[in-house]
Amino acid sequence: MVKLEDIKNYEAYLIEKRRDFHMHPETGFEEFRTSQVIAEELRELGFKLITGVGVTGIIGTLEGPIKGKTVLLRADIDALSMQEENDVPYKSLNDGKMHSCGHDTHTAMLLGACKFFSENKDLLEGKLKVVFQSAEEGPTPGGGISVVQEGHLDDVDGVFALHITTKYESGKFKIKPGPAMAAPDEFRIRINGFGTHASAPETGSDVILTAAELITKIQTITSRNTKAVDSVVISVCTINGGTSFNILPDHVDLRGTIRTLNKETRQFVFKRLDEIVNAVSKLNNCKGELEIIEAYPPLINDVNETMFIVGLAKDLIGAKNVEVLTEPSMGGEDFSYYLEKRPGAYGWLGGRAKNQKEVYFNHNPKFDIDESSLLIGMGMHINTAIEFLKK
Repeated sequence: MVKLEDIKNYEAYLIEKRRDFHMHPETGFEEFRTSQVIAEELRELGFKLITGVGVTGIIGTLEGPIKGKTVLLRADIDALSMQEENDVPYKSLNDGKMHSCGHDTHTAMLLGACKFFSENKDLLEGKLKVVFQSAEEGPTPGGGISVVQEGHLDDVDGVFALHITTKYESGKFKIKPGPAMAAPDEFRIRINGFGTHASAPETGSDVILTAAELITKIQTITSRNTKAVDSVVISVCTINGGTSFNILPDHVDLRGTIRTLNKETRQFVFKRLDEIVNAVSKLNNCKGELEIIEAYPPLINDVNETMFIVGLAKDLIGAKNVEVLTEPSMGGEDFSYYLEKRPGAYGWLGGRAKNQKEVYFNHNPKFDIDESSLLIGMGMHINTAIEFLKK
């Protein structure tokens, strides 16, 4: 076990890299500067590179002195379209873009692990493969699917990643065995009708009324059509229609999200939503059109590899700081593509400063992290690689 005190001398490097990436955020498939910085660093560290994976993604490999298995560690590198509101020396320099989900920290922590292994290659009893992945936040289908479809997991035995969050304090690590995150699919509905004067609704077909009925009827999918123990979230998030107070419009558009945790329920919800859209629209003399934009599949952690990570985390930061979660997150994550292909695990690293009064969660314009958490993330990567290759 490589302890935190053994890698304390890397902390300044981690903070420097993290702040550089934070100041220069780039959104999905546009991470050109980020990719260039990573590639230059990995070349200097002696990694063999493949560039242009999913447009801007990078894969590096480093082989130890002993032939063995291959372990993959992944960090996402993209930012969000958001204006940063923090007043810090490393504030975003790119207007309207911000690392408000912590991918700057993920990139720095994995680079720190790469630097460690370039200086301690003898600890690798096999091959280390690192993925700096583009577009986890989208646009759909994201960058993860390219890593899988191009065959970069074909020679890999295990896949691992972590995500920082201010939901938990720095010094904590949490992970959920089995179904851990949802498929974050999008739906778009258009209801077409016959517009008319609002004083004579009988001369047309009311798409506003139809939309209202549809919004409430959709919720019966979760309350009456799926098992109570099978987590499903369906949220209508936008509704647009009409131009005047006295005109019934000829169409209304709705958009929303579907979150499910297994393939069978996912497909059932798609089918049932289509049935409801058509039936409710027809009942009101309208025509409904449904488009499903499938995103990432559910993220399902391998139980054995999850418990392997739990053991490492307990040894690194103490058992009292590690928790095995019983409830999944209904958020989405395209590391799910990796876990469909190979066994592995994905966990949550606490990043909130202790005694912080106001908490700004991921995707908030005031999101920031306690930089002491970077060393823990680096330590988790290092020990995951070393111990997995020994198994």
